Order: sequence, then structure tokens, then C-alpha cells
Amino acid sequence: MLNLNSVIGAGTLAFLAWIGVSIVDLKTETAVIGVKVDQNHTMLVELWDYYLQERVNDNIAQVNIKTDLQAGG
Repeated sequence: MLNLNSVIGAGTLAFLAWIGVSIVDLKTETAVIGVKVDQNHTMLVELWDYYLQERVNDNIAQVNIKTDLQAGG
């Protein structure tokens, strides 16, 4: 026959095991997210450098220049 102490002890151990598994899963997900953020940062740095290089070379379209065109009216 099971006594109350055995049931409480087994429940406590099961709860602690669940907490341990949850922490390991959380750490794993956090590590994966960290890797993805680093990869995105690397990609954005390369794109930003390319943009700045193109801007220095003046190879991008100019959208803020003044023209002498008048709207018909």
C-alpha cells in the first residue's frame, strides 16, 4: 500500500524533473535565437557596407534633386 509520504515525494521529484527539462529547453531555444541574431547582424552589416559604398560611388538614384519641371495646370 502506498503511503502519503511516497506519493508526495514522487510528485515533488516529478515536478523538479519537469522544471529541469523546461530550463534545458529554454537554454536551447535561447542559444538558437542567439545564433540567428548573429547571422542577421552579419548580413545587415554587409548590406549596410554595400549601400554606403554605392552611395560614395554615387551609383544610386537621386530622389531629392530639384528640377525645373512645372506641373501642368
